[in-house]
Amino acid sequence: MVVRKRNERGRKMRDKTIDVLLQMGVPASIKGFTYICDAIELFDTDPYYPDGKICSLYFEIARLHETTASRVERAIRHAFEIALTKGDHDIVELYLDCEHTQNSNLLKTLYFRMQQEERKRAKNLECSSSTCAIKAQIYQEVMDLFSVEIEHFLQKMVSMSERHY
Repeated sequence: MVVRKRNERGRKMRDKTIDVLLQMGVPASIKGFTYICDAIELFDTDPYYPDGKICSLYFEIARLHETTASRVERAIRHAFEIALTKGDHDIVELYLDCEHTQNSNLLKTLYFRMQQEERKRAKNLECSSSTCAIKAQIYQEVMDLFSVEIEHFLQKMVSMSERHY
């Protein structure tokens, strides 16, 4: 197998893909599992693949794993069949199109839905003007209380030191 470097974004998408596939019920021990992870990572790192022909994707994955494109295609189809027939139906419906079950459609749907989920998560982490104002107010109140406590503590220490002298 050819070893390749992964960028941070590709690693994150690969980790998310692994989590999603495991939640769906795809066994990690089958080759299709790895090939789907590779496909999603290639989708994320090279804009040619999500819009391009899926055959070139199979050839690239086959090259990486020193196998044939038809074996890659079959292994991916097998992994998706397991998810669709034996997997957690709620999770499968969340990430896959159960009506159009061609590999290309399932791969693209999985990728686009994972991207949507990531964008929603990132948006929820952003600080809106109202929440930032609330956070700033809370921070200021805590700092005011902290400074009062520190001042009382220092006064106490000074008075204790004056008594000893």
